[in-house]
Parts: sequence; structure tokens; C-alpha cells
Amino acid sequence: MSDAKAKTINLLLYEGDLEGVISIEDSSWNSGELYSAPRDSVSELLETDACKKYGVYLLLSESMVYVGQSSDLSKRITQHTVGKDWWESVLILSTKDDSFTHSDIDYLESVLINKAFSINRLDCDNKNKGNKPKVSKFRKVFLDQYLEEAMFLMQLIGITVFSTKKKGSLINTIDVKTRLAIGKRAKADAIKYLQEKGIIVGKKTTYAVKQQGKYEFWANPKKELLSYEWWLILNNNERMELIVMRIPPKELSLETKDAPGLLVRPDKRDLIDLSINTETFVDRRSGVDFKPFIEKKIKYGI
Repeated sequence: MSDAKAKTINLLLYEGDLEGVISIEDSSWNSGELYSAPRDSVSELLETDACKKYGVYLLLSESMVYVGQSSDLSKRITQHTVGKDWWESVLILSTKDDSFTHSDIDYLESVLINKAFSINRLDCDNKNKGNKPKVSKFRKVFLDQYLEEAMFLMQLIGITVFSTKKKGSLINTIDVKTRLAIGKRAKADAIKYLQEKGIIVGKKTTYAVKQQGKYEFWANPKKELLSYEWWLILNNNERMELIVMRIPPKELSLETKDAPGLLVRPDKRDLIDLSINTETFVDRRSGVDFKPFIEKKIKYGI
């Protein structure tokens, strides 16, 4: 038997798959805690315990990262949803017992900024920023170990922005069509797969997967999308089919006291509350029929 130290890793998948909010704990990580969410699921992330703690957050694309910190992660991450269009997912590093100090966070933020800067992956707004860290040599050892384990977990869920080497991971070792079928990195893979089939969708794109055990696609797009050419990609992973919809600008509207229309979430008035039937493509909440907007249906059988 190998002398390597065994460990257990606990994953909580809030939406039942890896395309939604994820929480990770590791037996080798003491009180460490990692949360990850695609941009489309930020509102769900903000409702978790992660955003009630002091921590470091990362805004991520495949090739760029913005590193920040806050004692009010919910407010800070919300601010970044406006004005920064390039990032695709967000990651939070904190502790289960909220034990990080200001000095701890300054150190972690500084190391991550320097790491990303050294390999030219740092967002331009982030360069030469970060507080000067002041931690003892003993605390530095603890925090370096924390970061080492955090990097391992990032690699595990397919976040490789801090690496210059191509390494295997839980996500990247699975082919695209299989990832679509089981919901791993689904939006990026769906867009890539459609491009390979000659279908180019716009930047204003919402993605939703058929809910397990239900006949619905759930999504909470921003209501501002109604003013743009809006693309909607629905993944029926039971039929292994992508349904591509294109909604012209101002073709749909929100419900008013004088006219029917799409509904917004009662708790988040800037988000549309969609629950589209997988067979009829009618939104259960508003009664709006999305079927006329279907452009293509593409099979991706494994």
C-alpha cells in the first residue's frame, strides 16, 4: 500500500450537479471551505453561509482572474456583476468557523494576486493592488498550507487559471458530450459544442438544464436581457439534446398591471423567474410560450 496520506473530500451540490453552486470541504484542510458558482448562479451563491463570512473571492474565466477580499462578500460580489462582463464563475475561499483575520486575508489575497500576475493571468484592474501582508512566520506556514490545499481543490473542479501546465482534473478528463449529459461545466461546453456545429450564439446567453425528476428548465436571467438579442440554451440531458432559442430585443416584456408578461423573482426584482416546460416550452409561472423562438435542436449523444 502507498505511503501517501489518504483524505476525504465532501462536495455539496446545491442544484444536484456541478453546473450550479458547489461547497467543498477537505479532511486535510482543517477549517478550510471553498464555494464555487457559475455567473448564472451568483444569486444562489449569495444566499449561502459563504457570503456571511470574511474571505477571499476570485472572479474567473478560463484564462483570467480577479482577486479580491471583503468582510461583506455578498455586497462586493454583487457590485462585480455590473461592469465586468468577462468573468464566467466566482469562487470563495473562507473557513467554516469564520476564523480568518484581516492579516490572514491580506496575505492570501497578496499571494494569489502575485501568482496570477507572474503568469499573466491577472485582470488589468487588479494589477499592483492588494494590501501589504503582515503575518508572523508561524501563521505564514499555516496560510501557505491552506493555499496549497485550495489550489488542489480548484484543480479538482477544473479551475486551472493559476497553472501553466495542462493537468488532468475531475472535469477535464471527461469528454465534452459526457459533461453536457451530466452537467459538468455545462454552459461553456454547450456554447463550444454549438460552435462546432456551426451555431454561433451571442454574448447575452442564458443556460438551463432539465431539473432532475421534473419536466422543467429553471433559470433566473437578468431582466435587462429583454432589451437585447437574448439567446436561451436549454439542455435536456435525458434526451441528450440542446434546444437553442433566440429572442429578439423587446420581443418579450415583464408583467404589468395592464398586461401579462414574464414574472420576476419576488425576492430579487432584477431577475426573471423562469420555469419552462420541457415538452411544451411554456413558462409555467407566466404562461409565456417560448416555442416560437426555437432556432435549432441539436443532439449530442455520447
